[in-house]
Amino acid sequence: MALLLIAVSGCGFRPGDRAVPPEPPLAETEEPVQPERGRILAVGDLLMHTPLVYASALPGDQWDFTPLFAPVRRWIEAADLAVANLETTLTGPAYPWSGYPSFNTPPELARDLKAVGFDAVTNANNHALDYDRYGLEQTIAALERYGLPWTGTSRTQEERDQILVLEVTPSIRMALLAYTYGTNGIRLPEPWSVNLLDPDQIAADIARARSLPGVDLVAVALHMGEEYVREPNAEQEAMVDLALQAGADIILGCHPHVIQRIEVRQVTDQFGRNLPRAVIFSLGNFISNQEGVPREAGLMLLVDVVKENGVASVERVSFIPTWVDQYQDGERTRYRVVAVEQAIQDYETGADPLLTEADYQRLKEVWADTLQHAVGSPEVTVYSVTDPPGLARGPSS
Repeated sequence: MALLLIAVSGCGFRPGDRAVPPEPPLAETEEPVQPERGRILAVGDLLMHTPLVYASALPGDQWDFTPLFAPVRRWIEAADLAVANLETTLTGPAYPWSGYPSFNTPPELARDLKAVGFDAVTNANNHALDYDRYGLEQTIAALERYGLPWTGTSRTQEERDQILVLEVTPSIRMALLAYTYGTNGIRLPEPWSVNLLDPDQIAADIARARSLPGVDLVAVALHMGEEYVREPNAEQEAMVDLALQAGADIILGCHPHVIQRIEVRQVTDQFGRNLPRAVIFSLGNFISNQEGVPREAGLMLLVDVVKENGVASVERVSFIPTWVDQYQDGERTRYRVVAVEQAIQDYETGADPLLTEADYQRLKEVWADTLQHAVGSPEVTVYSVTDPPGLARGPSS
């Protein structure tokens, strides 16, 4: 309620006038500010091997990548903010479409990632320079063309200095930073082309992000670790500790291509904020053509955040195990990411005719493997797919 103050000149009391005390102002009844909550969803590597590309081909050199994500699209769309690690270039038709060791995927992938609900991608990773400066610039141009924000690579120093700030909810904004251990031995065209794991630079970027007006949270994607190893190494541990002390709220690890543990940590950072933080050392593959249970398994990380009395923090961390399903569509091999719990239920009820008995057994292996390696602290829980995707946030949900 606004108070209107009016000043009246030329008024005063004559001798003998009795001053009438003003009535006390009405007490203002302010509604208590309710906490605001939002959900951040993060997935791991979009490792676009050639079979995935050609499985998504349409007649006339057209592409549709949305079926890859159709079974999990509802959770991606339901999140307030969804991010993924783009581990391919979008170099375009000047070079052949290719997978390992030099990834080149049609630029329409950016269009379709946005269509299924992703809001941003990180692309500081070891494949960012697979086609050198040209590939990097074409990738960024494709992301721009389809309106998909990115972080981790740059075409200019000015672009490198910009910090990507994303809206989680109307009153919660998050800065997203990304760094990689290297670029497969390919020399950077410019020092600012790809963000490398420089501890001093990471700490400085986090501090700068925290100082931006309206930024409530900082998430840092760290592309590092040993491929196919289930436990983080000493370098990963040290870099996570550094980022948390520097003021990061969420750590999103990638590169090992297998899931490593998720933790909730209570940390006092250099700003004196004693708050819970969300850490995943490796999100694993989200989509790929790699084989073997650990490489076929992935997850959707759900970080529920709350802003109360002007302070935003991590409130709950959960995850949905996923699996890359290969299936036959006539003579073509197709791929799709499925939520493991949902797929198990669908097989048992006959709701998904594409699932076989062999798939069912594999899904149970993936479920057990993911739960064994993902839960790194007791606060981390499995999000049940029997609940609606837009379930109310918070510890009681």
